[in-house]
Amino acid sequence: MLNKKGWGLVEMLVLTGVLAIFLFIAIFLIYNAYRNLDTSISNNYYHDLENKLEEQAAIYLDKYYDEDLTSDYVTITRNVLKVYDLDVTLSDPSGKACDGYIKANKTKGVINIDGYIKCANYTTTNY
Repeated sequence: MLNKKGWGLVEMLVLTGVLAIFLFIAIFLIYNAYRNLDTSISNNYYHDLENKLEEQAAIYLDKYYDEDLTSDYVTITRNVLKVYDLDVTLSDPSGKACDGYIKANKTKGVINIDGYIKCANYTTTNY
């Protein structure tokens, strides 16, 4: 309560406590936002690698694959892509090499191409 003498000790302690609570909440929210941002950036990096692998596989299937795709999956290794000069350099952000392959099939007239990679800190689901 404010009177002619100014703030009292109780009021100052309550105000300091409220400000400390807001500060802790703000630090917690900023920490979580930063952690989620870092995770989404690294996941985008790996998804981009998968997409590049899938694009090169689509070129291989269109130009060089002799057989018709069926509903059974066909596995395309990176060695096959290397033969046709379609390989993608796969490495994590720190430069360590990653492994990868592609699975493709055709169902209801639609070609499905799925890229799979395995790095030190990331592995595609169902690798």
